[in-house]
Amino acid sequence: MRPLAYRFWHSPTACERVQIGCRQFYRVYSFGVSVGDFYDELAQDYHLVYHDWYAAIERQGAALDRLIRNRLASARDVLDCSCGIGTQSLGLASLGYRVKGTDISERSLERARTEAVRLGLEISFARCDFRDLGPVEGTFDVVMSCDNAIPHLLTEDDVARVFRAMRSKLRPGGLLIITVRDYDKALVERPATTTPQINPGPPRQVLVRLHDWDALDSPMYTIHLLVLTEGPTGWKVNHYSTRYRAIGREALKVAAEHAGFTQVRWNEGNDVGFHQPVLTALREVNKPRNDP
Repeated sequence: MRPLAYRFWHSPTACERVQIGCRQFYRVYSFGVSVGDFYDELAQDYHLVYHDWYAAIERQGAALDRLIRNRLASARDVLDCSCGIGTQSLGLASLGYRVKGTDISERSLERARTEAVRLGLEISFARCDFRDLGPVEGTFDVVMSCDNAIPHLLTEDDVARVFRAMRSKLRPGGLLIITVRDYDKALVERPATTTPQINPGPPRQVLVRLHDWDALDSPMYTIHLLVLTEGPTGWKVNHYSTRYRAIGREALKVAAEHAGFTQVRWNEGNDVGFHQPVLTALREVNKPRNDP
């Protein structure tokens, strides 16, 4: 008899329940460091994800500004609830938006603060898990989560929580922006790696990504980031690893709608000048809900 496997995931561990006839047993997996620890470690090297991080700040800020202007021209106040080292926060603040950035990684926030000072920008940064944005004061015209943050959530319940949390921080009529990898494509192709990013330096640095998929029918995978840095006596390698759950566009659209968002739309990255597909949605005006 062919085994029936039922998987349920909870970071940083996961369980797989396997049923063979009347018998059931469980396999428990551990995925290493937490997401916060992963980004704490990566903060010093995160800019290497981009060929030119400062150019990416400007480019992404301009792309997000166009999206905001097209959906909510009056928007000024922005909450970036998975801001990392500040890529999108810095870009929008440089265009005059009032930005608050939150993230689960304190070292990423420290770097974001340093970069804001370097660029002469005033941005408030604070530590907060985007599944519970209650500690964040006030509401905003725009709430965004960019650069594939939501797929760190390994359960549907956590995805539902983060959509409710983001909605709770939006003013009526406010705009939600989410960007993720093109997982509709990735789930078909199952790429094992991506094109390395090379920084000519000095020092010369190379970032290599490896994707270890759990199984051909599983949305779960481990990403390994290898950062090679040239030194006077040779090359040093830093290794960073974390878990993702590939979430397709329809699943995210449904999650947004279940949380009470309306006019949920997907925008192709190339169409809006962004490096990832972009979901936008609105919080309906004057529709009562039981927010967290």
